Amino acid sequence: MPNKKTPLDRFSDLTWDDIEAWAGGKIVSRGKNYQRQGRVSDLAVTDDGSLIAWVDGSERYATRVVMDEDGLPDSICTCPYGWDCKHGVAVVIEYLKLVGNKRSIPKAKQDDDRLKLWEDEGRDDEPNDAENAMFEDQRQDIDGFLKGKTKAQLIDLIHDLAGQHPEMARDLSDRNQLISGNIETLVTRLRKEIRDLGKEPGWQNYWNSEGYTPDYSGIRKKLETLLNAGHTDEVLTLGRELVTTGTRQVEESHDEGETAMEIADCMPVIVEALDRSSLDTADKLTWALDALLKDQFEVCEAFGEYLHRRHPQTAWQTLADRLLARLHGPKYTKGADDSSRNYERDRLSDWAIHALERADREDEIIPLCIAEAKWTGSYERLVKRLVAARLYEDAEKWIKEGIRDIGKKWPGIAAGLRDKMREIRTVEENWPVVAALQVEEFVCHPSRQAFTECKKASDKTMTWPKVRESLLSYLEKGELPWKQKGWPLPESGLDRPDANQRNRFPLVIDLIDIAILEKKPDQVLKWYDQRPQGHFGWLGVDEDAIATAVQAHAPDRAVALWKNKAERLIAQVKPSAYQEAVKYLRKAGAVMSKQNEQAQWDQYLNSLREAHARKRRLIELLDGLNGKPIMKKRR
Repeated sequence: MPNKKTPLDRFSDLTWDDIEAWAGGKIVSRGKNYQRQGRVSDLAVTDDGSLIAWVDGSERYATRVVMDEDGLPDSICTCPYGWDCKHGVAVVIEYLKLVGNKRSIPKAKQDDDRLKLWEDEGRDDEPNDAENAMFEDQRQDIDGFLKGKTKAQLIDLIHDLAGQHPEMARDLSDRNQLISGNIETLVTRLRKEIRDLGKEPGWQNYWNSEGYTPDYSGIRKKLETLLNAGHTDEVLTLGRELVTTGTRQVEESHDEGETAMEIADCMPVIVEALDRSSLDTADKLTWALDALLKDQFEVCEAFGEYLHRRHPQTAWQTLADRLLARLHGPKYTKGADDSSRNYERDRLSDWAIHALERADREDEIIPLCIAEAKWTGSYERLVKRLVAARLYEDAEKWIKEGIRDIGKKWPGIAAGLRDKMREIRTVEENWPVVAALQVEEFVCHPSRQAFTECKKASDKTMTWPKVRESLLSYLEKGELPWKQKGWPLPESGLDRPDANQRNRFPLVIDLIDIAILEKKPDQVLKWYDQRPQGHFGWLGVDEDAIATAVQAHAPDRAVALWKNKAERLIAQVKPSAYQEAVKYLRKAGAVMSKQNEQAQWDQYLNSLREAHARKRRLIELLDGLNGKPIMKKRR
């Protein structure tokens, strides 16, 4: 009977595919960089077969990795990310490297401080018992050290530490300003810190693990200190500065929201200051709304939450009146053709509606929606309100008027209005008209989903075979379905759309999609071979979808499609493109293996390695395609 594998044996069996399935390509790439840079230290093995290590990042983090029941790693870390992070990946790779080089790895001691961090598996933001014990031990050491010092020695020690840690010096100075009551100096300094921190945009180069994200944690702590000392007005003043400076910084940043998140983390302090301030409630609501309306980057979402809290009805009355007055003010007297201005006005009127609801003035909402629809084309909002109120005749009236008014200019809104008409007819169970409306939607926007919806509706009227034939004929020749002989559905009650003048029939991409939906690989290849030349990816046909659909019917064609797609991506000479390419190569390899063409597959991979030998990242990814363990086992 074979020996059962230990957790450490399962680490040694890991492939690059396993690592990427666990952590994802980007995190694996960063973890590799960390391991190469020698950031992993004091690696040890625990009694239960997990790995623990220190990993140096922006701080020193304790990381632990175990193998789960599915044979994949599972890590926990003291870094902000917390789980399955680049530090965990670095630890696994370091372990495999050491074992592969026959280096011994020590066992973790039972009193290892890192183990204490994970004794409480329900770890949250609050320190657990083990951490509290560690902190208490440190506190006792510090107390013993300080109690033997004179006052002069303590002052010298504080000066020395403040010299080494400028943040500590600033914190001591801030505390002195608070105690002395010199708040103006403290506010002036904090305003300058906000402006200085907001000068440099954030940026990230994720492939090189380089970048800059401004750290607003110090600003947040100082705002909290001011707030807890009762200086709410000063915090609000600084909050306005933070919103202005931070929004500009986010706009200029080149990252995936890290800068915005730093600034957004400060906003709950500003909201708390607003709630505690001496402003009357209506002014508080106005303050919060103004901050939210200026925000284009989801920095001020905390104010949106504040506006959804319970507040006195009289405050909502006042806010509603203020917003209605703004809507009738000079700023909004023109601009019906300006989409940016209309978007701004729609946001304002949405909040006016919210205020009216909270003020128990529901009877004013639909008249406001009617007026705004004429201004900004916001017919969808009006119709939704009418349908929700079961005012179906009024809803139909505004659907038709909306389509006539903005149908050609804003076809997306017109499609939404048609959806609402379908919703009304569905409630009425008028299935022939529902089917007719679905067909009109298909003509406007042919797609696999629209084809499926046509089938659902037509099946209820027993007309699908003829409707299907007419839809496919439309895609091939451009003849509108209701003009074809024997069309079985009635008129919908809305103006029938014309075919898009930019369409060039046959609509090959849609015909391919429907052939894939209906699982007809011969039709997939027929239309694929008639595809427009010179287009790939989303600009033309999805070759991955084609290959997937025909892999059983024509495996050689599928493999060729995946190889071609991968080779074009490799030619881009970008790490992200290499990762994408490997996904398609993996699919090609799986099909060739089923066709007993493993030797040809290995030969193809070797040719890629030879042609791209200098592309280190690509070679690493290609090595992961063979499914062999990362660690080369020695005999």
